[in-house]
Parts: sequence; structure tokens; C-alpha cells
Amino acid sequence: MKYLDNFAGQNWLITPAALAVGEPSPASIQDQKWLLVLSGVVIANLEGNTSAQWLHETLSFIPDIVSPLNWAVSRFSIPTPADPNGYSVGFSLEEWAPFASLSSIFNQDQSINSGFAVDVWRPTPFGVGQDAVSLQPIGNIFNGINVDVAVRDSDAWIYRVGYNITLLGKIVFLAPPIIE
Repeated sequence: MKYLDNFAGQNWLITPAALAVGEPSPASIQDQKWLLVLSGVVIANLEGNTSAQWLHETLSFIPDIVSPLNWAVSRFSIPTPADPNGYSVGFSLEEWAPFASLSSIFNQDQSINSGFAVDVWRPTPFGVGQDAVSLQPIGNIFNGINVDVAVRDSDAWIYRVGYNITLLGKIVFLAPPIIE
């Protein structure tokens, strides 16, 4: 697995999720469901190693979710825990729909039997934590996506991977992990 943390750019949209007909309004802003859409490009720099077989690799990355979540907290006056150092902001998922594709590829010399592929994308294992105020457990915390890619040829590169991730869930405030 190759962990990626260099992004060429990202856009986002966050808005309160619409209610279904007859669905009751949230009792408080903490119960509000949010629609969060993340789109961008992450730099992979994955070089093929042979023209005889495919190099398969899992690319793992976490897009920036802190910026849109903090924007929503500020814009909608969502109450935060008293100690600003005693929590981190997260997103507890109810539903999600990811997409990833090749954004930039390169083959230096003659392209004989070379190739590039995105085989599948999926969530990284969802995180768990504790609510920063109530210390109750919180699950399904978004932790990014894994993208299985393949490249074939010793001078072929997958430079960038594009993504579009649509999330539905709640903004949560997580207590720092207990280190023993």
C-alpha cells in the first residue's frame, strides 16, 4: 500500500441535507445531516517496473475534510466543545459514493504492451472514536479511500489520480485518543 498526502488541488461543497417528505426536522444542529462532496487530484507518482507484467498497487489517501467541516461549524454556528485543544472534527457517515480515475499518465519511450488501470476504489476502514463532550462511542468516521491501480511498462508512470467523493453524515467532535 502506498500512502499519498500530496494533493494537486481539491474543491468541496458542504450543505445541510434535505429532508424527505414527512421526515421530522432535526431536534438540534448536532442532529443535522450534511451532504459533503469532495473532488480533487492526488499526486501518485507510481512508476511501472517491467513490461512483462502489471504492477498492482493500492493507493490510500485522505482528502481534506477539516476545511469544509470547520467552515460549516462557523457558518451555521454549531456549538463546539469548550476546550479547543480537546477535540478534533470528524464526519460520521451514513452513506457515501466514491469515484476515482486516472488523471495523468506518462510513458517515456515506445509504448509496446504498456497499460494503465484503475481497478476498484473503496473506503479505508471507517474509524471509531468518542464524542468529545459525552464520551459516547462514535462509529463510521470517514478515513479516506483506497484505490487499486495498475501500470505496465518500466518507463510508464501514473502521475495523478482524480477523485469525487459524495458523503452523507453528521459532523462530530472527537475526543483525543487516550494514550497509555
